[in-house]
Amino acid sequence: MNLPPDKMELLSQYDNEKKWELVCDQERFQVKNPPSAYIQKLKSYLDTGGVSRKFKRRVQESTQVLRELEISLRTNYIGWVQEFLNEENKGLDVLLEYLAFAQCSVAYDMESTENGSPGSEKGKPLERSVEDLSKSNSSSPTHGISKVRHLTVRLNPSHSRKALRNSRIVNQKDDVHVCIMCLRAIMNYQSGFSLVMNHPACVNEITLSLNNRNARTKALVLELLAAVCLVRGGHDIILAAFDNFKEVCGEKNRFEKLMEYFRNEDSNIDFMVACMQFINIVVHSVENMNFRVFLQYEFTHLGLDQYLEVGWGFPEPLG
Repeated sequence: MNLPPDKMELLSQYDNEKKWELVCDQERFQVKNPPSAYIQKLKSYLDTGGVSRKFKRRVQESTQVLRELEISLRTNYIGWVQEFLNEENKGLDVLLEYLAFAQCSVAYDMESTENGSPGSEKGKPLERSVEDLSKSNSSSPTHGISKVRHLTVRLNPSHSRKALRNSRIVNQKDDVHVCIMCLRAIMNYQSGFSLVMNHPACVNEITLSLNNRNARTKALVLELLAAVCLVRGGHDIILAAFDNFKEVCGEKNRFEKLMEYFRNEDSNIDFMVACMQFINIVVHSVENMNFRVFLQYEFTHLGLDQYLEVGWGFPEPLG
């Protein structure tokens, strides 16, 4: 039944008759839709061709579909989740591709703004595959729109302008947030968490979702990244993901935008708490003291200590 530890402890207090009744209830539970139904829906939203008017009609229900998928991932029996994630369905890949598509207009608009020519290069081909993303730490692209090329989704050059316009339609909805909620539901399973950890692009895409106007989304992203950071090998994955974020988003220093969000979202307590927890975990979850001091300096260099002293009235620096 894939219960969390607190529920397992509660279950252990039941007698055998009660336990059997719960098992029978679980067996009687009727799944509303098979995993393939959600996967086909998400794939249809990734079809960026055609007229944007038709696309807009097609994706009107996308947020609701994602919400139903999140509920299914969170409440259905573990076999349903395993079927969603198996080699045949590749549900995690499809979900990440949709997440990248929903985010791609943000990255492109940011690139255009930095170049001082909004929309002037909308016709350029924007291609980046999942395989390319996994290589982002070993090679640095040198083409004119290198930051935008870090997208997981592969956009057809002939449809790039339409794809960007369609991505903006999706990005204006709540789809990115619900995608992250779906990933959280997957990560609540041990097998799902392992799949996320071993995926060549998953943590990168989660990290890139920090580039979002919704403070709730940013807080949720940081909670997932903190969970990854705490497991064996997770710290290296997180640092690599923020190296990728730095390259994609054109940061001068790693964690630059995270600190920018931290200073600008001071009215959102949930995000502020999630951000401070994440920073503390990143800095203090390494055993090597020299490396810990180096990581601490990264945040000090970006003004964290000064902000905490002036903005929050904390007399002590991070450490």
